[in-house]
Amino acid sequence: MDKYHSNTKILLPLRGVALLFTIIELGLTAYGVSIFDGTYTIDFTTYYVNFSALNFLLFNSLWTLLVLVYLFVSLRMTKIGHPFVVLAVVAVTMLFWFAGWVALAAFLGGSLKLACDFGGTACGVLDAATAFGAFLWLIFLVDTVLAALAVTSGRSSNSNNISQPMQAA
Repeated sequence: MDKYHSNTKILLPLRGVALLFTIIELGLTAYGVSIFDGTYTIDFTTYYVNFSALNFLLFNSLWTLLVLVYLFVSLRMTKIGHPFVVLAVVAVTMLFWFAGWVALAAFLGGSLKLACDFGGTACGVLDAATAFGAFLWLIFLVDTVLAALAVTSGRSSNSNNISQPMQAA
């Protein structure tokens, strides 16, 4: 068992919280997608908006559910959880969450700010989706650092063993 998979006292609670936050994020973004159809009207003026950031966060939630299934299974069956594959999967997921919550935060502070200034629960839902996206990014950042440390410490110990000179018999 490699160093990454032997660290289950940290990984199981971390991934449990990630699963809980992902389910919450899935509900928030699905509600946001169902509410916003790309247009909103203020004072008889219709604004057309592209909600690709919200759609991307919905994709992130579904992607993360699949990733978490793989990561939970890889803790039990370490043969399918190669440290390089785990590192790649959590790093990509971490980047997805960073891009998603930053894009939605920029969108909420930009083109949707006028609509949110007039109130409504939908903007509160989007604010919560942004916050949970940031928390999920932090969780996967920690997971990526743990996976990278396990990969680099495994490589350095292997390279020390390989570079040992052979002794003559």
